[in-house]
Amino acid sequence: MKGSNQQTYNRVPQLGSSSRCPSINEQPDLPLSESCHDGSRSRTGDSLPDGEFSPHPTISINPLACIRSDESSIREEVCLQGDDFRDECARLPPRASRHQYAWSMIKRILTTNFVDDKGLLHLYRHLCRAGEDPDIDDGGLAMVKLIKLWVLSIIGIMLVHPLARWMDWEIDENYTLQDFVQYDFSIVLLDLLFFFVVGRLYNASCRGIDHLFPWGIFIILGSIYPSIANDFAFLRHSISMYDIMCSWPVPLFIYALALLVTAIVFGVALIRSHHRRNVLRSRIVEAITLLCLFILPYVRSDTFHLHHWFGMWWLGMQSNAPEWWARAFQAFALGSYINGIAVYGRDPILGCGLAFYRSTNLGCEYMECYKGAGNETEYKDFVTPDWRMCNAAALKDVT
Repeated sequence: MKGSNQQTYNRVPQLGSSSRCPSINEQPDLPLSESCHDGSRSRTGDSLPDGEFSPHPTISINPLACIRSDESSIREEVCLQGDDFRDECARLPPRASRHQYAWSMIKRILTTNFVDDKGLLHLYRHLCRAGEDPDIDDGGLAMVKLIKLWVLSIIGIMLVHPLARWMDWEIDENYTLQDFVQYDFSIVLLDLLFFFVVGRLYNASCRGIDHLFPWGIFIILGSIYPSIANDFAFLRHSISMYDIMCSWPVPLFIYALALLVTAIVFGVALIRSHHRRNVLRSRIVEAITLLCLFILPYVRSDTFHLHHWFGMWWLGMQSNAPEWWARAFQAFALGSYINGIAVYGRDPILGCGLAFYRSTNLGCEYMECYKGAGNETEYKDFVTPDWRMCNAAALKDVT
């Protein structure tokens, strides 16, 4: 018998062996089947060329079968002996179709960060010569995510501001990007910091806002929807006691009712998520605290105006569950906040009441006309809109 045949027979590994399967090119004289499910063509001692004798006349050489390694997604060739290869091939997962491959690529594109958090942290520590010690007190990945939130939100405001003017949306004509930088920039950073902490954007469940789904897509939707909604006449009203009681049309009440039903369904899903993760009580305490801090002290004022930047900022913080739908609403709320700041500026929720208080408290010269007659130290009382009587008239005599 030829030495090559003898060597080939003796090198057939068992299933699970770490030995590499001899390739087809290494066995040119063995008739191998082209598929695991084709007829098995065996070669015994009787089928050897005349004059040659096999020391293992009962061994049959079966085709190569492909199984998927548990440790890797790469299909590796493993030589199987006997009839076991049929069972192994029957258990093989089906090959990914083109549609499955395309969907896998789309998912990867939608959920991959544009800038890797760990890579950015490594670069930051390298520039600061901080080393790679994980115990370094530099904020770590949380600081990287916060910086991304700040940068992308400010960029969003600077993009939506000219877009709203180009699209001829309803805007504050007097509000410029220079006004934003001079008056609103620092307080917007504080808003976003609060949104980051309460919204749990530092958690591992939030991979940062620089990937398309859900953050990118829903931020874009949130940043354009409020302006598009203004194209409908019945939606051109504010959320204030005076406007609700005196100006809201019937279609707007129906629209508000539909939003309320949607909010209830969403709230129930959010409560179930918090309950499943055993954080429901802490989230309830947190929401009540934020309600008492940011809304209840002002809602009783007749000048209270729930700007959409404020309402979506507050609601977005509460949607801090790890599920994708919670993050999607959080992204939509952030986009609506960006729209409000870019289009109208960060107007105070107490409106003219707060402006009057600050102007008179600072003794601004332009308020001289508002002083009472014969008294140069006292200002006339500020007249607030009366939603009970639907009377919004201000003082007629301000001279």
